[in-house]
Formats: sequence, C-alpha cells, structure tokens
Amino acid sequence: MMMKITLVAVILIILLLPLIFDKKTKLDRSKPGLGNARMPAAPLYKPPRYNGPKTNERINRMFAECQTLLRELGVPISNSISPTVMLNGRRRAFGLCYWRGSGSKRNKFDFYIELSGYALNNTEKSLRSTLIHELIHTVPGGQCHTGEWKKWAKFVSEKTGYTISRCEGDETEEDRLNILNGGYAKGFEPYAPNPKK
Repeated sequence: MMMKITLVAVILIILLLPLIFDKKTKLDRSKPGLGNARMPAAPLYKPPRYNGPKTNERINRMFAECQTLLRELGVPISNSISPTVMLNGRRRAFGLCYWRGSGSKRNKFDFYIELSGYALNNTEKSLRSTLIHELIHTVPGGQCHTGEWKKWAKFVSEKTGYTISRCEGDETEEDRLNILNGGYAKGFEPYAPNPKK
C-alpha cells in the first residue's frame, strides 16, 4: 500500500514539474497596467549584461547642478544626499532613489540616487529630468509619487523647462529605446560584454 502511494506521488510530481517551472504562469509585471507603464513589455533583443562604469563625472556634475537648482527654487530636498550617482544595469527604470539602509547597507547618507548606465547616451534634458525626479523623492513625505512628491514635481515643472511626472518625462522615443536595448539605440556598443568565465 505504501509503495502505491509513493508511486502515485512521484507520478504527480513528474506531471506537475512543467507547470511549476513554466515561465508563462508567472505574473509579468512589465505588461501595461501591472506596475510599470514606462517601458514596453519586453526588450527588442537582450543586450549583454551591464559591464559599464559604476559612476560618471558628467552625471555627478549634472546632479550637483540639479540640487542647486531645486534649492534655489525653494524645494525642501534633503541635505543628506550622496554626492555620487551610482550607475546600475536596469533597463526598465531610468533612475532610483534609495533611503538609508534600503536595498543595501548604505548608512553614511540618508538618500542615494542611482541612474541606469544604459541611459548615459540619453539627451541631457532627459538625464536632468530623471535626476530632478529622483531628488524630489528626498523631500519629506515624498517617497511615493503622490502627496508631497506630486506637489513639488508640478511646482518644478511649472518653474523650469523640465516635465517631471511619474512615468513620462522629457525622454524621447530614442531615449526609451536606448535604455530598453541596453544603450544600443544609437547603433554602437557603449560597453563590451562580460568575458566568459
């Protein structure tokens, strides 16, 4: 009797394994309406893994200028923001704002800003818009795209030439493709693929 139960259990497991590991059964959050309205459902082709620089002097200079602009406008951004913008390999978000202890063991500053390394070839207006968007997240109560963030994003959009919004900003279609295709929209490879190990 015990052998029959074991045999039935093994057969069921074998039959259910394809369902468990079938990627089509998983929730695809990249599709419209499921959490990310900025990017299309899937990249046109998969670029090599991000192997670019971890930071960029031009971006850090732009970041300092954006902070100065916001402070001159009276936007109450935090005084404890890391001066270095880190670059990551994300292809579905132009920028990210982390607060102390979130996402890693960063504890020196209250806020850390990251930018997709694939967006380095984007227009300067798009980059500045993204940096300003992330800086507004450092406003007290501005961690979400509602309330204080929304109020200050609208204020900055009215006072400057930038369009600060939750999903659509100043990026062009080429900028969107640039990040989606790993920096390849302009027809060249910005970074060499990782060497095979």
